[in-house]
Amino acid sequence: MSNKWDSVIEKKITEAKSRGSKKRGWVVLRKAWLTSSINYRMDLDEIAVFSKLIVMADEFGPVPGLISDNDFRAMPHEYVAHQACCPLEVLDAALEKAIADDSIYENEHGIFLTHFDDYQFTEYDRQKPYREAKRKKRREYTPEECAEIDAENARMIARHNAAKAEKEQSTGSR
Repeated sequence: MSNKWDSVIEKKITEAKSRGSKKRGWVVLRKAWLTSSINYRMDLDEIAVFSKLIVMADEFGPVPGLISDNDFRAMPHEYVAHQACCPLEVLDAALEKAIADDSIYENEHGIFLTHFDDYQFTEYDRQKPYREAKRKKRREYTPEECAEIDAENARMIARHNAAKAEKEQSTGSR
């Protein structure tokens, strides 16, 4: 049975294979985490495991948001529980609750945090399209134009230095 998240995961895997994934080395837990529904849907130990899964979703595997091995295969729950330093039962309980509310999806590629990109969206990400558009608008100069600009800069510097020397000479002779 195919799920809506299968196509999202496949797209992310294809992208990671073609250009590599961009890992940050950090994740964001916003203040809203304190009042999110996770606080009444999960027990305290499950919340702790879920927060570790968020970090693992950036650290494990080549796709941010997907906890997998480097070949895009699911890791055994026993191994994930060991990495999260928690009992397997707590991991399974947290996964069961997260899957029930569509915050996690699991398939043959691994454990996918369905809203990982939304939660990890930063001010840098927001500005990225504007930076790219600005970069595309920049004009590329030919080598001849660069030489002409350099020559004009050299002439301006020479005029500035000559005016400075003349000023120093006229103030020094008084």
